[in-house]
Amino acid sequence: MGDRPLSDEAGEKSREFVRDVRPVEFCGDIDAGQDLSGAAVVGDFLVLGGDEGHKVQILVRDAAASAWRPQRRVSLAQEDQEADIEAIEFGQGHLYVIGSHSFRRRRMKPELSVRKNRERLLEVQHEPARNRLYRLAFDGQTGKVGRAERIDLSKRLRKDPLLGLFYGLPSKENGIDIEGLAYRDEQLYLGFRGPVLRDNYVPVMVLEFDRPKHYELRFVRLDGQGIRDMVALRDGFLILAGPVNDAPGPFCLWWWDGGDQVPGSDHDVRAAVPLGAVTTSGGAKAEGLALLAEHDDGADVMVVYDTDTAGQAVSMRVDLSCLAP
Repeated sequence: MGDRPLSDEAGEKSREFVRDVRPVEFCGDIDAGQDLSGAAVVGDFLVLGGDEGHKVQILVRDAAASAWRPQRRVSLAQEDQEADIEAIEFGQGHLYVIGSHSFRRRRMKPELSVRKNRERLLEVQHEPARNRLYRLAFDGQTGKVGRAERIDLSKRLRKDPLLGLFYGLPSKENGIDIEGLAYRDEQLYLGFRGPVLRDNYVPVMVLEFDRPKHYELRFVRLDGQGIRDMVALRDGFLILAGPVNDAPGPFCLWWWDGGDQVPGSDHDVRAAVPLGAVTTSGGAKAEGLALLAEHDDGADVMVVYDTDTAGQAVSMRVDLSCLAP
């Protein structure tokens, strides 16, 4: 399944896995409302982050209004820094927030001269504030947030025999770009939007926050797409996937059992399963995934968008009953 693009027939069948898509309502001012990139739901609290800011925002469920309303904001970096928040996860009493650890090439501007745009084309920026993995104590009953601890993974990435080859390349040009984050059994799973390797292998870095040197790389195949976010389920992971570059889509959901997909005569690989496209409107880019509830036959999730219009999110039911163990 991971060896070729989905056929029309396979794509039509995959759409049966996703249903009951509904808008998520917000009331009040939402930080980074047009560039949401990370989300996590903890009880009656929703934690949001945007890739253009340096804060996470805590919202509380307003049952009367059937909406989420802002409660507090938490700064992760200084006012003049961009934390480039890409994903948020909760596990064992802590929030985890990941920055992209990426480099970026400056955009060209039509109003500038050709000479100046060529100069911009040659400039690759590196902002250390992006190189952070944060851990914050979080009370799921009150929404109270503790002091942020942080680690920098750039040294690990730079020295890794494989990932080091891509370190320093702009993120939208198949360079390092961490955008997915999931938590299971005291381990963090960091999903990469890029690089996507030959034969469509996408890295997932598995580590403990307190022991980042002792990490493992696993690989999953998503038909050439990279990971935009991921959440852990009982028997595997839901992955939100999209293009490595700035292409408008498509954005798709996949199920992955969490096992390394590097083949071998001594290893049985179970392919990731496509679950269907995540529809977008008005050029919105699906960027973040949060688990709302898990059921015997599937899960309810929230998808948040980077969009040119108002802050946008949808909830949906993902049916996994047809996935045989």
